[in-house]
Amino acid sequence: MPDAPRIYVPPEQCSGERAICEGDVAHRLAGVLRLRAGDSVHVFDGRGRERVARIEASTRRSVTLALLADVPALPEPPVPATLVCAFPRGNRGDWIVEKATELGVARLVPLATGRGVLRPGDGRIERWRRIAIEAAEQCGRATVPAIGGEPPADACVLVAHPGASLSIRSALAGALPPAVAVFVGPEGGWDATELAALLERGGTAVSLGPRTLRVETAAIVAAAEVIAATGGADHAR
Repeated sequence: MPDAPRIYVPPEQCSGERAICEGDVAHRLAGVLRLRAGDSVHVFDGRGRERVARIEASTRRSVTLALLADVPALPEPPVPATLVCAFPRGNRGDWIVEKATELGVARLVPLATGRGVLRPGDGRIERWRRIAIEAAEQCGRATVPAIGGEPPADACVLVAHPGASLSIRSALAGALPPAVAVFVGPEGGWDATELAALLERGGTAVSLGPRTLRVETAAIVAAAEVIAATGGADHAR
């Protein structure tokens, strides 16, 4: 991680020679970090590009950055991983977003299930996007995972299920797929119809070990195992 602070600047503001930061970003740079004209920061666009920037003008409401040379960004896992999860309530869901971002997950998809307790609205999704940005700033990642949407159509689908005997590493042995989507159900477990539908669509049931895990634990274990099994952990070193 560079000595200079890292901040996210939306990609549409990162393509030219200057960027004007306002709102929370300006407050953080000028009010919290107390950076002034001439100080350096690193900016990243959430899509994998990172650049050195120099502060040209600074107030608590607006900071103007001169965008300079590109710097090598941390590599992303070679096989994109999507975590599809029946999110729990409160800060347990926030924790999933933060840790999945640090691990290198490419996308997080909230999943509505019969036994799930959370149906996230636009406000919750936007909160998770902010958490993902903050986690990327902290961990040195230049890519921010997408929140919502659908897994890639060509993804290998894995379904975490306590009754399975196949491990994630075994399920992904052999030729690597172009992408992986791992589904994690609610604490009450998949109902029979949901599980059958996922398996009928080509999903493979996989085990996360012998212990009964809470949703947030299962989600991060599943994401970490997928990334490790597809070479993402070694690729990031």
